[in-house]
Amino acid sequence: MVNGNCSIVGCTNSRYKLKKWEKQACEEHHGQTKKDCPCKAPFTLHWFPSVQKNLERRTEWIRLVNRTTKRGANWTPGQSDMICSNHFVDGKPTKENPAPTINLGYQKPAKIPRRKLIRESPCPEPSTSFQSVQGIDSSDSAAVNNDHAYCQDETSAPCYSCQDKNKVLTSMANEISKLNKEKEQLASNIEHLTRKIDSLSLKKSQKPLSAVNINTDKKMRFYTGIQTVAIFNILFSLIKPSLPKIHYWRGKVLSTKRPKKIRQRQNKLCGKDQLLLVLVRLRLGLLNQDLADRFNISEGTCSIIFSTWIKFLSKVLGNALIVWLPKDVILENLPDIFKKKNKNTRCVIDCSEVYIERPKSLDVQACTWSDYKKHNTFKFLIAVSPAGYIMFLSDCYGGRTTDQYICQNSGFYDLLEYGDEVMADRGFQIKEDLLHHYCSLNVPPGARVKSQMTSAECKKTKEVANLRIHVERAINRLKTFRILKSVFSITMLPLADDIIRVCAAICNIQPPLIRE
Repeated sequence: MVNGNCSIVGCTNSRYKLKKWEKQACEEHHGQTKKDCPCKAPFTLHWFPSVQKNLERRTEWIRLVNRTTKRGANWTPGQSDMICSNHFVDGKPTKENPAPTINLGYQKPAKIPRRKLIRESPCPEPSTSFQSVQGIDSSDSAAVNNDHAYCQDETSAPCYSCQDKNKVLTSMANEISKLNKEKEQLASNIEHLTRKIDSLSLKKSQKPLSAVNINTDKKMRFYTGIQTVAIFNILFSLIKPSLPKIHYWRGKVLSTKRPKKIRQRQNKLCGKDQLLLVLVRLRLGLLNQDLADRFNISEGTCSIIFSTWIKFLSKVLGNALIVWLPKDVILENLPDIFKKKNKNTRCVIDCSEVYIERPKSLDVQACTWSDYKKHNTFKFLIAVSPAGYIMFLSDCYGGRTTDQYICQNSGFYDLLEYGDEVMADRGFQIKEDLLHHYCSLNVPPGARVKSQMTSAECKKTKEVANLRIHVERAINRLKTFRILKSVFSITMLPLADDIIRVCAAICNIQPPLIRE
């Protein structure tokens, strides 16, 4: 229902106000609202006569309302325009008084003029009779010529009491302004001291992360992936002699000059803490700002340390812990499940992919798009021994690259020897390439299109799958480093090869993957 408003200028009666009155509780009729009680409503609303039924009366009402639009045009009533009973002589339209004639809003309130200020100039001549001008007798001259008269002679004595009061007020105003300045100064000092106290208490409560704080094997395993604190200390003792030769990185260019100031800033963390910082980022996948807060250093210093140490550890640990094992070593550590029918297995290979952020370049997007993962990725080849030891890692390629291309261009074939057997998934179409190197490929039988697999093929598929699963376990262990598990940042792609090598090297010093 349309809410009706009274159209008379200055009248605020409306259907909304009437409904609000009906919901109120009646004091005379207890327990009832004014809608249900027999009390009379304060006003009623009446629609304008319609054009079809009574055009003359409608025109008369519009003339009596006497309204115009904002642009000065003639006003016409709308759907919600009505006239309340307060403007009819009989309280409603009747035959005797059908039109609204009272309280039509024509009377405008009279404007009260502003009081004029009359400024009287002092009397120029002392001989002028001020009393006679104002009609005051000479008997009252003593009352007028007092110290506080508005019009005084130049020869009259000044008011010393007023001068004293003005001096007191001036001194008090100066004192108040001085006290306000002291108050503002004290407030700023209190705020500064409060911030300093909060920062000191925060530093005391939150100790920076360091190798000294990680004093249990459980913590070391959580933060770095290394099993014990003793292994971490041995690992650091092996790389400690090479620390003085480290050149810290500056973006894409290696800094050959090493000023003392730069070296001191980089050495704010000791060598063991810098190693811990790199391993924590690999293991937990933290960002630079988070690590900077944990180690109480700047974000730029954290980035420089990580970029420098990841290449250093990739060269040192990668060459020391990721090696191609000889045949006799593999046979000595061959698990029992391989001894029955797969004695000649030299390695188990597979390709793994890591999600990356979508590049801006369309060409790079096309090169890194993986139809298998339905995402932009980079791919690398991993080869593990039958016992689960990571022996080979290729460089990283775009997710669009095929497994066959990576095997051909990564240098994997150069490591194979005469008579080696490579175990892989059926997706590796490298049998002919291996035959050129006098090696064999062990893959599950391919699925047939028209007929089902024979019992022998099903048995072989099960055997190969049970053995090939260990390379999946090795990749799963590698992906426990959260930096590879989450979406890889575009800015870190130049370090992807080094990051994977360091993670694989740490996996190789963990307990054996296959336990007899």
